[in-house]
Amino acid sequence: MTPAGDRPQYATGTIPSLDGIRAIAVALVFFAHSGFEKLIPGGLGVTIFFVLSGYLITTLMRIEHAHSGAIGYRSFYLRRLLRLMPPLLIVVAAAGLLAALSIVDGGFTPGGMFSALFYFGNYYAIAHDYHGMPAGIGVIWSLAIEEHYYLFYPPLAALLLRVGRVGLSVTVLAMLCAAVLAWRYWLVFHGASEAYLTMATDTRVDAILVGCLMALLCNPWLDPVPAPNALNDWGIAAVCVAVLIGTLLYRDEVFRLTARYTLQSLAIAPLVYLAVARADRLPFRWLNARPLVYIGTISYTIYLSHHVILLGLAKHWPQLSWIWLTLVGAVLTLAVAEPMRRWVEQPCARLRKRLHRKTLARKTAPDFLSVGAP
Repeated sequence: MTPAGDRPQYATGTIPSLDGIRAIAVALVFFAHSGFEKLIPGGLGVTIFFVLSGYLITTLMRIEHAHSGAIGYRSFYLRRLLRLMPPLLIVVAAAGLLAALSIVDGGFTPGGMFSALFYFGNYYAIAHDYHGMPAGIGVIWSLAIEEHYYLFYPPLAALLLRVGRVGLSVTVLAMLCAAVLAWRYWLVFHGASEAYLTMATDTRVDAILVGCLMALLCNPWLDPVPAPNALNDWGIAAVCVAVLIGTLLYRDEVFRLTARYTLQSLAIAPLVYLAVARADRLPFRWLNARPLVYIGTISYTIYLSHHVILLGLAKHWPQLSWIWLTLVGAVLTLAVAEPMRRWVEQPCARLRKRLHRKTLARKTAPDFLSVGAP
């Protein structure tokens, strides 16, 4: 692993391009849910979030371990709690109220509420087909996968960082990814449901692990990067985009439930690498445009709330065309996300930074990784 002192000079502050990537991911999910699902791959947006999450969390851990020689678990989990739980509590409460007032369909059962707040909503949704939840709140299935990763990955990361052998770390993570892929194949040929294959932690966590692998092997924020080579960079980007398009066009059912997720994750990771390493160059400079950065900063609340809003609009104004549904839904979603950013997320971010400084009485990296879930 590259020591902290050997990091590139720019490895401080906010990592470029990542908010823009978040904006793309949440836009894919939003437009798929607003009626463009036949044209817009919402599931790909979730996979992007997964890869990004693995990369960001592992980068944060690398920085902390380089400074202190250890991972502060208490500090890590407090920061995750403050980042993820306050918006989730508010959106879950609001969705429950809207369901009670019949503004959206469905409603919380005790089990549905418990699963939403304690991060096993994916397995609950698989078992109950979203019954027991207000319409639209089922997007929490992906949050559950990320939370399970947050719970179980830090000890493994600490061990890999302590050993300090990149080859071993890459081998371990690659074997885990291969095991998840093999598990998906086994489940497909033994009658597992599509819901289980697409939403279970044990079938989807490999996308997050691909991001972890990149953060340990060739981290564009912490490790030296090759000099810009337009032909090489554009070639890599073109191949990755072609792979992503191919995974969307090839409709074989077994492929869609198995290798598709692996190939998409492996294609997304180099694009993230290039977006960070070449943030000031085409074709990635636009990811740092102010509108995209803004959407990226509020992407967590957009993800949590947008489907409830869209389904509520569709219920009461079924005559709305998909264009108007999209426009009105976007306005209402932003109207929810901006106050959440200002009055909930920003104060929590300041508290996370204070806790980080107080908990770790040693030199640590700045808490610049505003990791969100989807």
